[in-house]
Amino acid sequence: MDKKQQPYSVLEGERPDIVLDLNDGTEEQVSIIVVHRDRPEFLNICLQSIAVTSVNHNYEIILVDNGSTKKDALDYLDALEKEPDIKVVRQGTNKWWSSAANAGARAADKNSKYLIFMHHDVVVINPAWIDLLVNISEAQGSGCLGLESATYQFDKKRLDFIQEWCLMVRRDCWKDCGPFIEELPQVGAPFLFTLRAQQKGYKPQLVGKLPIAHHYKAFAMDYSDYERLSEAAMATIPKLILEMQKNNKVKV
Repeated sequence: MDKKQQPYSVLEGERPDIVLDLNDGTEEQVSIIVVHRDRPEFLNICLQSIAVTSVNHNYEIILVDNGSTKKDALDYLDALEKEPDIKVVRQGTNKWWSSAANAGARAADKNSKYLIFMHHDVVVINPAWIDLLVNISEAQGSGCLGLESATYQFDKKRLDFIQEWCLMVRRDCWKDCGPFIEELPQVGAPFLFTLRAQQKGYKPQLVGKLPIAHHYKAFAMDYSDYERLSEAAMATIPKLILEMQKNNKVKV
């Protein structure tokens, strides 16, 4: 990809051809972790899109429910627990994104080389999506790969990071840079994860404009909660960065 077309600093290298065969004999090659709360209508579309586009790959689905309370959501979870190809992890109460994603990673098959984190309102639209993500990771030596970035300002510096609504992490990167920091339950954890991955040499990258998935951005939380958690994150992130700098874990 032409460097002039790169909108974000985390995007590095050129996009490779699709050549990688995922079916290498392992029991599970990819663990897809979907975090959900009280939006079964979106979750249903998400799971169907994964099933339709991933038929030729070794993968498992881990659904982490973050304390759903609505009857239709609970009924749907009960039905999904009967499905042999889906692992359902129930948090019981809403512990927000970081805790749920970490719970999904703990439940992932140990043979999975990649973890793909997704929101429940993501629809996969490309039948080669796993090939594309894995192939870019392998070709470019990228330990984490996403579809969209955002920017955090720290000490007058612009720091780009990969958003978590569709984020693939290679297992060695996860072991070295994870889990998501639960002191940042809903906002901020993907930023610090990207920062650690970048500084440890895992080369976070964006896929670019490839049509892989659509994010509906359907919130299942009160906006007041989101504002509260965002404000808390803005106060917590600088403290965590300074602590990490003091321990020589990151340089900003």
